[in-house]
Amino acid sequence: MSIGQRIKSRREELGMSQEDLAHRIGYKSKSSINKIELDIQQLRQSKIKQIADALETTTDYIMGWSEKKNDEPKEKHDITDLIKNQYGSDVYELVQLYSKLNEAGKNKIMEELRDTAALPKYTEPVKRDAQKMA
Repeated sequence: MSIGQRIKSRREELGMSQEDLAHRIGYKSKSSINKIELDIQQLRQSKIKQIADALETTTDYIMGWSEKKNDEPKEKHDITDLIKNQYGSDVYELVQLYSKLNEAGKNKIMEELRDTAALPKYTEPVKRDAQKMA
């Protein structure tokens, strides 16, 4: 299996679109992912790592050096499933993005989140008339 085929296979296993993957690794459109999956576009090492992370796999799997898709213990998959099933994919994405931040970034996000959560505008149910005006 080629690198492009491995990327496509793993992306489809995760139910991710080409556009989703493109945005997760910093491309503006899905056309770059399409070219990668067709083995038309070569990848830099840094992009291989980004793709592997976005696809929750290893660079070894992407490169074809291993058939093992990831090194994570089963417990991590259980937690991932729990988050996705209990809270949805948006919360799962928040957790993934948060985990990539350094300490300063985490502090900044928590400060913004606390400020936003303190505003009734964002915590009270939206009234029908307000929805029409927005």
